[in-house]
Amino acid sequence: MNEDKPVNILDHFKEIKKRLIRYFIFLGIFIVTSLIFFKQIINIFIDPANKIFIDSGVDGNIVFGRVTEAWGAAARTSIILGFSISIPFLLYEIIMFLRPGLMGREKLYVYLLIPFCFIFFIIGAAFGYFFVIPSALNFLINFGDDIAQPMINIGPLTSLMFSMMFWMGIVFQIPLVMFLLGSLGIISTNSLSRYRRWIILVAFILGALITPTVDPITQIMVAFPIILLFEVGLILIKISSPEKKSKRFYFSLFVIILLVILVILGLFFARLGSENYLSNLIT
Repeated sequence: MNEDKPVNILDHFKEIKKRLIRYFIFLGIFIVTSLIFFKQIINIFIDPANKIFIDSGVDGNIVFGRVTEAWGAAARTSIILGFSISIPFLLYEIIMFLRPGLMGREKLYVYLLIPFCFIFFIIGAAFGYFFVIPSALNFLINFGDDIAQPMINIGPLTSLMFSMMFWMGIVFQIPLVMFLLGSLGIISTNSLSRYRRWIILVAFILGALITPTVDPITQIMVAFPIILLFEVGLILIKISSPEKKSKRFYFSLFVIILLVILVILGLFFARLGSENYLSNLIT
């Protein structure tokens, strides 16, 4: 048998350096591009608040109170957006670096889970933008409009939106994490099913922590996907049992993940169609 030739640790560091340099070049390109189009990007992020002003008839504006606040919001938005867009390139470099040391099934898990983690993160962030954030902003803006005129600073507004979109993207990783832990034999369907009522309680607690409001509708909109994703995770654990590692297993996994993505995309397109978001953003 041929033994694997050991690689010097310096060679590993050289390869890491080469891949990091390549990734940071892409990252810099995306950040600079985002800065060039920062006005269009900022308009996308302030559009939900402006829409609430128009629909509810509230007399308010989005302002910046400090000289550097508008620039800070544009720079922060461009950096975060540039990093988000560059994630596929980072994942590609990670996969290519790990590939020589992975076995057959491990390679398949890496090839499937890492891209799906990015896809589910984007779907979660989009869910936060189209569903959670409008509900939260509607509550926050209309809560005190009869007391004082709302003048929303652009810096805190963009920070709030990024925070909620980020945590919703993390929440949407639940089924993939459960699948990975189930495949490793760390958790099982039977053990988790007994704690379903506690999971529901934790979902509502997370809904209260993620959203900056006491609005029950917004908290339910966060808690419900957590519960649904937990149930999807249970299904993935069930089909990931060791005796079912076959073509049927991988086909079932692909179908379930595809159905989840299609259902969520259907909700997005329904929202886009009902409120004509797409044409407004393009305009």
